[in-house]
Amino acid sequence: MKKHYFLLVIAGTLSMPVFAESAYIGAEVGRTNLKESDTSGVTDNFKGHATNFGVFGGYQFHPNAAIEVGYRDLGKIKDTAALTSNGVTVTANGTAKPQALHASLLGIFPVSNEFSMYVRFGAARMKVKEDFNYTILGVNASSSETTKKTKGMFGLGARYAVSKEFGLRAEYTQFSKVSDFKISSFTVGGDYLF
Repeated sequence: MKKHYFLLVIAGTLSMPVFAESAYIGAEVGRTNLKESDTSGVTDNFKGHATNFGVFGGYQFHPNAAIEVGYRDLGKIKDTAALTSNGVTVTANGTAKPQALHASLLGIFPVSNEFSMYVRFGAARMKVKEDFNYTILGVNASSSETTKKTKGMFGLGARYAVSKEFGLRAEYTQFSKVSDFKISSFTVGGDYLF
């Protein structure tokens, strides 16, 4: 009787669907959108776009799930903002440089053998450096501030397997608000599976 159970366990194990666990690395490039969300007294909010790039690595431990870590330099956004208070208008020329070190869980949904969609839920250690030059009643002044916070992130993407090892992907990512800035990005990139 024990022999029969043993054979059933082996037969069940051999008949289970097989999937390839795989580690991967990749790189991406894209566009960052940044917009200041605090509008109190501001007549022209700070906003803009920049080119971003990133690197990432991950491990797909199930056909429908992977863990991933990465770094994104979200570019350098330049703009002019204006603030009016008590009839005095202050104009500020500034730059914002956001960066993200992130870790995520990816839910993967195969559409065909080559094409899949995925959703990303994770956390990012955000760093935003702000530099502003002000003109107040004809007098020039400047300020600099760096904000570091851990925030949530969410993404939607698609991947196309060009070969067994190489794939192309595109993704939209939204980061939680940092230092009154709403930050999102759209990226395209490639990955290589080991």
